[in-house]
Amino acid sequence: PFTHGFPQADIHELILPNLLHQIIKGTFKDHLVTWINKYLELEYTKAKAAAIIDDIDQRISVVPPYPGLFRFPEGRGFKQWMGDDSKALMKVYLPAIAGRVPSEMVKCL
Repeated sequence: PFTHGFPQADIHELILPNLLHQIIKGTFKDHLVTWINKYLELEYTKAKAAAIIDDIDQRISVVPPYPGLFRFPEGRGFKQWMGDDSKALMKVYLPAIAGRVPSEMVKCL
């Protein structure tokens, strides 16, 4: 392989996934949150889907203070998602969508 001449280079370490961008942001924000929103937009009218998404944001915004949980007073509608935001939002997203999407989708997450 091309790394043969580089004794300190391990090909297996060079191709490791980027935990923040590929796993946390890619899987959670870019896939799961988008999947839920698209489902709602396909299943309901545009106005009803927007109301459900607003309700999910409301649920996220009213999470009570608890050690280990970050609060999102604006819901998930912030412009710049940082890695810590995504990890913290993962902890409160599942309960926020429960009852608003089919239970099969919640189980899938």
